[in-house]
Amino acid sequence: MLKLAALAFAASTTLATPQISETPLNATGPWWEKITVTMTGDGQPQSCRYESSISGADVCAVEGADAKAAGKSDNSEQFTKITFERRFAPGAELPDVKKLHPGDTLLGGSIMALAIDAAGSVKGCKIVATHGGVKPDYGCDEAKAEKFAASTNAPAEPKQAHMMVLVYGHSEQVV
Repeated sequence: MLKLAALAFAASTTLATPQISETPLNATGPWWEKITVTMTGDGQPQSCRYESSISGADVCAVEGADAKAAGKSDNSEQFTKITFERRFAPGAELPDVKKLHPGDTLLGGSIMALAIDAAGSVKGCKIVATHGGVKPDYGCDEAKAEKFAASTNAPAEPKQAHMMVLVYGHSEQVV
């Protein structure tokens, strides 16, 4: 687990940090997007895959990174995938962090409460929960820089929503 966290840290600082979207994000329904980096046991990136509940999947670039500082994993287990995911949920109900796929290990994450105005701007953001030891590079400053689709029939008060940012790993036995 410690080696997986070290790989996640190395990957987050050099490979696949979630980026601020150039197109307006949907504020009326739930969505998710994630970047999964596949790495060898010695921390070398092999591939990158971007997936979204809205736009499907695509290959992303693995920029030249050297994660060797994470060290080699032991003979019994290789940690090969690190995923950076953000999930958006409109409304006041907190999303469930525990909804991961079997075999995934939560390394870190945060949940932000957002207030989005009718023009699509984030007018308020507060981190309401944190999990694990790996801190995502995406927080309130990045959320406030996002632009959500404007709503023509939105109330005068900002709409409540939550953004969950997770970092998790998946370990696989290498034969």
